[in-house]
Amino acid sequence: MICMSASRLTSVVLAAGLSTVWFSPAYAQPAWTASTATKVRPERRQEFEASLKQIMAAYKRAGIPWFLTLQNFAGDTTEYTTVVPVMKFGDLDGPPVVEKVLGEQGWGKLSLKIDRCYSTQTRQYAARLPDLEINKGDVPMGVYWLETRTLVAQGRMDDYLTWLRNDYLPALEKAGVPHFFVSRPIFGGEGGEVVSSRVLKNLAEIDDGPVLTKALGEEGARTANARSFPLVRSSTTRIVQVRSDLTYSTAGLPAH
Repeated sequence: MICMSASRLTSVVLAAGLSTVWFSPAYAQPAWTASTATKVRPERRQEFEASLKQIMAAYKRAGIPWFLTLQNFAGDTTEYTTVVPVMKFGDLDGPPVVEKVLGEQGWGKLSLKIDRCYSTQTRQYAARLPDLEINKGDVPMGVYWLETRTLVAQGRMDDYLTWLRNDYLPALEKAGVPHFFVSRPIFGGEGGEVVSSRVLKNLAEIDDGPVLTKALGEEGARTANARSFPLVRSSTTRIVQVRSDLTYSTAGLPAH
């Protein structure tokens, strides 16, 4: 069981597309990820992080192979996102994993502490799209990631995923991007959304310009983008930072 109960919705908090970076090939890949974005009250940030460390420790004691925490670097900087794996939805039946570890009373006290730390919270369950991934195991996962949430035009999902596979993914490979992940939020999100995340080797990489231009040149990038324009309703992009002090992996995570 990996999910919190609705009455105690805490911040096991995302970019579901980024979640698979924590798995070694030796471990079974999850079919789903549970992510929750939490907007923390600024004056409660330290209390929130202290409570989140207790939740993370409980997940580790319960044998959950990884627990990922992200914080916005560009976007609402009071927003944290945590992600945990869901092998199958049947795992979500029964008591929350933290309650199993801490007991009902211990989990109740921790819930009250963390509930007063945030203003809003949103949870999503997303399905992975592993055929659209790049994951070079010999390259560190990095600290900063560029996450894009795309709302696809009605009836054009298959076309958009084909564009990702045939146009965007090869361009990223040509540009030398070592890690790129894609997922589709199914529950708790807006219909027709695709989330993609690619690693940045550092923030200075942004100064080099758009990755498509770097890979294909200006004319090639214009052509590739033109094919995607009719397929997209809107998109938003943010930079997220991996919080290594609020993250663990027992599944062979490469060093940052």
